[in-house]
Amino acid sequence: MFEESEKREVVSELKNSFDSIYTVREESLKISRQAIQYASKSIRSVHRSELIEAEEFLIECQKCLSELMIITYDYPMIKYNGFVVDAEKEMVEASLVLTFEKDNILLFPSELNVSSVGYIGGLGDAIGEWRRRALDLLRELDIDSASKYLSIMELSMDILSELDYPDGMTGGLRRIADNARAIIERTRSDITNATVQAQLRV
Repeated sequence: MFEESEKREVVSELKNSFDSIYTVREESLKISRQAIQYASKSIRSVHRSELIEAEEFLIECQKCLSELMIITYDYPMIKYNGFVVDAEKEMVEASLVLTFEKDNILLFPSELNVSSVGYIGGLGDAIGEWRRRALDLLRELDIDSASKYLSIMELSMDILSELDYPDGMTGGLRRIADNARAIIERTRSDITNATVQAQLRV
């Protein structure tokens, strides 16, 4: 039979373990929210053509992600929790949007030092932001520039389409790809209509 003192020792060990996990979880949740806020501010700055500010917000977001990776290193149950992965996706999205805006390139997952799940989630979200940029340019009657964003959207869709793995491994790849495909079709239609209208005005 267990002595009362032994029972207390077991309870104490468990409490200490869960207390540590809880502390890291709460800190991770706070930092994840900060990262998402910085990523959102970076993307909004891109849409306002404030690229210096976008870069500054992105740097802060990346700092948050680096801190998250450090404090969750010994806690995989937190590191791979939804809110940490969500923060990673948002950082990827902001990075892809800003880098394409500045340099017309698509960053590799290895360049961002992120998980594959974080990358494809961020890539899928970036497609929506590129549609916004394309629509802004269509309103300015700049069809050629809008088409540039359609091209990066289609390239991103090609990448997603090449991946054939279960949703449980990919963080919902099928849903991401379906949403991206619908967004691209609408954008292609918008650009086609704008092109026809432009020809009619000639």
